[in-house]
Amino acid sequence: MTDKINKILSDLIGLSLTRTTRAANMECLKFGTVYRTDKDGKTNNIGEFALHLTCPWRVTNETQIIVGSADLYQQADETSEYDENYDYHEFNANLRDVKLDKLINENKLSVVSVNADKFGGLEICFDSNIKLTVFPDLTSKADNEYWRLIDFRNEKSKHLESWTTGYDTSD
Repeated sequence: MTDKINKILSDLIGLSLTRTTRAANMECLKFGTVYRTDKDGKTNNIGEFALHLTCPWRVTNETQIIVGSADLYQQADETSEYDENYDYHEFNANLRDVKLDKLINENKLSVVSVNADKFGGLEICFDSNIKLTVFPDLTSKADNEYWRLIDFRNEKSKHLESWTTGYDTSD
């Protein structure tokens, strides 16, 4: 099954990481460029592909963790004292938003390889020795989603999903 999943994921190879958005604690990474107009008439890059992450993940280089999923719960200013009114929901108020934005805007990250594992994990290697590692850590067999890849290249989007119960594809 992972061979089929890796074949689907190979469509990311050569695409750049172009944008990130977030819905609550779900990170939404955009690969490539596809513009769509929303209901308010605003045009946004939704990406050729969107990777929605709902399990732990991190971005690393050869020497450090650049940004991780739990950075969402840290204030953006690492030197400030704890603020009891801190709200991670506010965009760019948390360390994850700031570090991801900086990573994308200061680097042209192109995908060079992608590999899914039998446990629902995922590794995306970019040029410049930067790597996104997605590592599900839930042992429950309840139906929980780890991540979802959405293909927006056509009007009818296709989904590849990683669940606690295995992989699922929709066409």
